[in-house]
Amino acid sequence: MENIKLICFDVDGTLVDGNVWWMLTKALGYPSEKIDSIFNLAKEGKISFREGERLFAKMFQENENATKQFIKIFFESIDVKPEAKDLIAYLKPKGYIIYLISGGIDMYVESIARKIKADGFYANSSLEFDKKGMLQGIHYRENQKEVKAEQLQELIRKIGIDISQVVFIGDSENDIDAFKVTKHGIAVSTSDEELKKVAWKSVNSLLEIKNVL
Repeated sequence: MENIKLICFDVDGTLVDGNVWWMLTKALGYPSEKIDSIFNLAKEGKISFREGERLFAKMFQENENATKQFIKIFFESIDVKPEAKDLIAYLKPKGYIIYLISGGIDMYVESIARKIKADGFYANSSLEFDKKGMLQGIHYRENQKEVKAEQLQELIRKIGIDISQVVFIGDSENDIDAFKVTKHGIAVSTSDEELKKVAWKSVNSLLEIKNVL
């Protein structure tokens, strides 16, 4: 597409099927409902996000596999959707700069960025390990919508382009502010009505984006 220089992707639900927190919870042997209940309490303001982080970490620490080595290997095993590979292979020769801006865990987002040969990434969650490689803490940035939009502004300043030269591809409420500021948001297979309202385009598959860019 003429004038577009930068294409940013959300990760979970967009490039990857599923949510990294659910996937990690399952890999450590717990039902996803456990992490959902803690997250919802924090989202509803019944507990702080800091308390939510503490509860997540405590739950994971009960598992002997909550180590940096196990978690890193698990993250490396997660692949992108086949259509994501196809789309990236289509976009790369056109000279677009490709970035990931995700609320996911940094180790995981970095792995996905390598797999698609992205030019860079932002990740808004992280895991803390002790000297023996055991999980010690979980850090999740609140207000993901605002954070993503701020990181997008930081990125365009670094690259030296205008916000009008950016396309943002996502699927959830966390992408709403990025859609608003770029005015070029592409909603992928989403049921989020608020995201659809501010989307420039809505598609059912990543492959449909070939018809747009």
